[in-house]
Amino acid sequence: MAKVVVDLVRHTLSREEAGVVFDVFAAEGGKAGELRVSKGGLRWWSRNERGDAHFISWEDFDLVMRRRPRH
Repeated sequence: MAKVVVDLVRHTLSREEAGVVFDVFAAEGGKAGELRVSKGGLRWWSRNERGDAHFISWEDFDLVMRRRPRH
């Protein structure tokens, strides 16, 4: 199971630069990636990727999650 670390103080999300950052670590050790949560959506940088991150808006995230089966 992955380990997720976040340093969080309650605040309203705004621009991406002020978003909440989750550092995600693989079960076998080492950083798996970084997830940034902001007013605009979610941005993911995996450990081995350089440059642009994967981005999904909150509207698109809602659609994706509604299509997935519940576990």
